[in-house]
Amino acid sequence: MAALSEGVFTSPQFTFSIGENNVKVTVNAAAIAQQSQALDALINGSMKEAQTGIVTFKDVHEDTFIRVCQFAYTGDYETPVFIQRPESGLPDKASSVSPPPNVDANEPGEMAEEPESEQGELAPQVHPSFGAKKKHKKISKSRFLRDLFDKKDFDVETPRLSAKCRCEVRQNSCAEEDYTPVFLGHARLYVFADKWGIEALKTLSLHKLHKTLATFTPYSARLGDVAELVRYTYDHTPDFSHEMDDLRSLVMDYLTCEVTDLIRSREFDQLLEQGGPFARDLVHMMMKRIG
Repeated sequence: MAALSEGVFTSPQFTFSIGENNVKVTVNAAAIAQQSQALDALINGSMKEAQTGIVTFKDVHEDTFIRVCQFAYTGDYETPVFIQRPESGLPDKASSVSPPPNVDANEPGEMAEEPESEQGELAPQVHPSFGAKKKHKKISKSRFLRDLFDKKDFDVETPRLSAKCRCEVRQNSCAEEDYTPVFLGHARLYVFADKWGIEALKTLSLHKLHKTLATFTPYSARLGDVAELVRYTYDHTPDFSHEMDDLRSLVMDYLTCEVTDLIRSREFDQLLEQGGPFARDLVHMMMKRIG
């Protein structure tokens, strides 16, 4: 993502009223407007919203729009967080997110040792003709101070790594980690981006969801998480006649890889019993698999 121009930060404030609770999110108008032609028309066009500087998104979750704003300003968004469920008697495994590197930004780096002070030592009897030697000591001290200055370092990597870590996809590590909010977090971003024509965000959300699914361990207790992703996907994406929506395609590709595990899920059975586009697409994909 290209660096934001000064004009973004000096642009007028625009307020979005999000979700059923009408949570107010205020951002620079240009940051959102430059994401797509549709959003630019909404913010800078002739509609009422452009005149009042307020738009209402009733059908958008608060955390979804926050991630849209994160993307608008940084080109990335923080990965949704899983829910830690109570232990269910399954073998215990590490379940916490690996913390960012434990680096103390306030800890000083290694510095050259300063030569011992000459004030506490007895000065040797030096003949005036050796005055040049004293001058040499002053030059050495000056060089030492310069070296000390040149080697001064400031820790900029720790905050960068911390921010990057919050945006990275992580693999689930035990059956008590409910990944439903993780799956739906990426899927909801895709749906918003698809509706408003934010192609870069569509691609990024698909990329992160793919990485999440590719490393996801389908514990028996967590198959329902995948079923919820399927349900949301088919409830909120269009049913094309000659092609498949990108989110549906990604989810269906995953299902055909893991179908032997998923058929053990009661939630998955319920989806199949409902029939409709999902059952149709699954049959088509399975026919390709065995064909």
